[in-house]
Amino acid sequence: MNPGETLLSTSRTFQVWRYGVGHSELFLRSGFRPQSEPVELYFEGVRSMHFDDLDFPELTVWRDEDVTVENDTARFHRLRIELRSPKHTGVVVASRLTYIDGTYPDGQMKWTVIAPHSEEIGGGARPTCE
Repeated sequence: MNPGETLLSTSRTFQVWRYGVGHSELFLRSGFRPQSEPVELYFEGVRSMHFDDLDFPELTVWRDEDVTVENDTARFHRLRIELRSPKHTGVVVASRLTYIDGTYPDGQMKWTVIAPHSEEIGGGARPTCE
């Protein structure tokens, strides 16, 4: 899979803004600053998340190695994103992460990171990791 990479490093403070269970969407938003719009991090297909705090000052967004979830018929790859700040680190496992300059849905989508597509396992033997 991927070796890991920094997606964003900023002096802004982000906070958990909204989570929607029905659509598995998570929004983190930076605070308003004089002469600048807020920025949002929009996670889709959220599978799990863990936070010790809801504020992330001086945020670094790190894409860790992807996570694989399997059942009897399919294998699903998900992003594992670490939200690193000086006091704590949060983790989100999701299908997609989008950086929005402004607020959703009116802001400008600057970049998106998508987990690799799912794979059918089929009737053959399952591959093993060594």
